[in-house]
Formats: sequence, C-alpha cells, structure tokens
Amino acid sequence: MVGFFRSGNLASRVFDRQFLSPRPGATVNTVRQFYENLVPSYTIYDIDCPDYSFRKFTDDGKYLVAFSRNHQDLIVYRPIWLTFSCHEECDSHDLPANAERFDSFFKQLYSISLASSNEYICKDFFLYMECHQYGLFATSTAQSNDSSATDGAIHGVPSIEKITFYLVRLEDGAILDEKAFCNDFINLAHSIGAYLYEDLVCIVSLRYQTIHVLQIRDSGSLVEVRRIGAFCREDDELFLYSHGQAAQGNSFLPGIKQRLLSFIFRKTWNEEPDQALRVQHLKKKFYFHFQDYVDLIIWKVQFLDRRHLFIKFGSVDGGVTRSTDQNLAFFAVYNMETTDIVSLYQNSSEELYSLFEHYYDHFHANPQNSSHEKFISSHSNSVHALDQLRTIKNKASSSSQVM
Repeated sequence: MVGFFRSGNLASRVFDRQFLSPRPGATVNTVRQFYENLVPSYTIYDIDCPDYSFRKFTDDGKYLVAFSRNHQDLIVYRPIWLTFSCHEECDSHDLPANAERFDSFFKQLYSISLASSNEYICKDFFLYMECHQYGLFATSTAQSNDSSATDGAIHGVPSIEKITFYLVRLEDGAILDEKAFCNDFINLAHSIGAYLYEDLVCIVSLRYQTIHVLQIRDSGSLVEVRRIGAFCREDDELFLYSHGQAAQGNSFLPGIKQRLLSFIFRKTWNEEPDQALRVQHLKKKFYFHFQDYVDLIIWKVQFLDRRHLFIKFGSVDGGVTRSTDQNLAFFAVYNMETTDIVSLYQNSSEELYSLFEHYYDHFHANPQNSSHEKFISSHSNSVHALDQLRTIKNKASSSSQVM
C-alpha cells in the first residue's frame, strides 16, 4: 500500500496528487489537505477598488457578484487566484506596486444592465444554481404603502408596481429568461421571498398570498409548474366554475387557508377522546381562536424536498416588518402532491426545536447536491457541534431564569 508523504514543498504535493490515488471515499479530504501549503499570511490594505457595491462570491467561489452604485448594472468578476507569493514572512516592500490593485486579483468578465430607469436591482437578493452556473437576480420599482386594495389582495400589505426576476448565465452574462410580477409585494431583502432547491424556485407573493413554484430548465427558461394559494390543485378553479360556484369577492377562503383550518380542526378534535367534552374543547381551542387563524398569512416558504414545503404563517404586521418578537407564528409542512398539511407547529414548540436540532441540514438555505456537502459540519451531523449548541441553549435558559 502506498502511503502519502505530506511534503512541505508545493510542487512535490502537486506531483503526488497526480500520481497517487487516495483511499476510496477520501478524495475530497485529500484535495482539501492540499491547501495546507497555501496559507494566507498577509493582508493588503487600501486596495484601489472599483466604485461598485460588492454582493458576494458564488458558492463554488468561481464568480464575484457586484452591482453599480446606482443599482442599475450587474458586474461579474472571476478571481485570478494566486498572483503573488513570498518565500518567508511577507512584508509590504516584498510585493510589487500592482499588488495593491484590485484588477491584479479579479478579472471583470462583463457588465450588463438589468434595471430600467425607474427600477433598481435588489442588492440583497441573489440565488445561485451551481450545476449550471446560473444566477437569479431581482429588480423592482419603488414601494407604495398607500396602494388601493384590489380583489384578492391582503389589506395592510404594501404594493410594488413591478418586480422582475432575471435568470443570468454567469459565464457570459446572457439573460436567459425573466419573470415579472405586477402590483405585488415580494420580500426581496436577504432573499426571504424566494427559495432555491435543486432546479425548483418558490416565490412568495405576500400581497396575494400565493406560492409560485418555478422550474429552471436546462435550456435556461423559467417555467411555472405550480401555483398554491387561492387554489391548491390545478383543476380547483375549473371545478368551481363548472359547478357554478365561482368565488366572487371574498366569499371563499383561499385553498391553502382551508387546508390549514381543516388540519387545526382535526387536530383539536382528536385531542379530546371523550365525546361529551369534545364540543366544549373545540369551542375553547378552535372556535374561540377561529378569527385569529383566519387572519394568518404566509410569511415565508422553503423546500424540504421536491414534494414538501415548510411554510411559516403569522400576522400581517410581522410579515411586512419582519419583526417576530411579539408576533405568534406557526410552521406547517405542506405536501404539494396531496395538497395536505402534514404537520403544524407553533413557533415556541419544543418538538419543532428538536427536529431543527437533529435535522438542521434539511432546514438549511439553498441546499446543494455537492460532494462537499457531507464534509460541512453542523449540529445534525456532528456530536461536537450538537454538544456546543446545547451548552449555549442551557446558558441562555439559565440566564433568562435568573433575570
């Protein structure tokens, strides 16, 4: 068996990596060990940078995304990676003058205009599809807080005249497709209103309480494959019209809200086994809070897998201001195929916290099917991280009891 000799010589380790095969299943770890020879040891300050707003690196580190100061243009850079090195400890006089220039480390690939004169790029919104190197960006017009209520719109939710999502191929800056929402409100800050899972994107319309599920095709097109809100199944609207029961105004509750109320009713019904006390239990636990349940709106949605959505319900004020300190919230697991709510938890539920503690990877934003994913430690796959989390939790609970 050939053993690995961890040489401190960079060229020697490159040679070993070419000719020596790692143990089965250890390829990623072997490649990661290569960076033991590439350790940053010096920081350069006062770099001559372009006057742009830099957003972030893509998850694979291949691109650096930036926006112009007027939030009209998208600028993408590719890192040049290793440019300068030192034999011993680095000092400022050991580096050439161009080491203090931004373009010595990054190469601008292109600059394209995404927003029109009255639109602006949302600098906090960016989703990256690693397998195709696609980027999803968003532009919007100014927000209006005194917009008139329209049919199906939630009272108290502001309106944005136009919100547009652009699918861009980051390799060359080609705009492959776009999806526009007019007179709507989608929470674009920190990508709260959208979630990417494999090739599926769900976008939450707060104003019309609709979940739009889009699929990113290999050709680069955005195709709406499902819409959940007023109707849960594709033929629900057709069924109502064919039976002369088409909803006028607000005579019907939205389909997703009916699923929520039905689940709460059945859960409350089954909590009391005594038939004589069941009606009183329903009055106290369900009908007394019925209007509170009806007033709940969808705040946020994410995928758990390709069939299940994790939906957060809360008050109108909490959904718009994102202030959750004093607002009651519920978390529901929704099956898109059966259109049923599988489970429901209050935001203070210990059972939900336990699920989050043991299955954190399923709740993590933007999961990627990457070979590197299994090597990322979290409290759901590492006993040491779990022990650290529980220590922090115990300290927080003990300090709150003292106060």
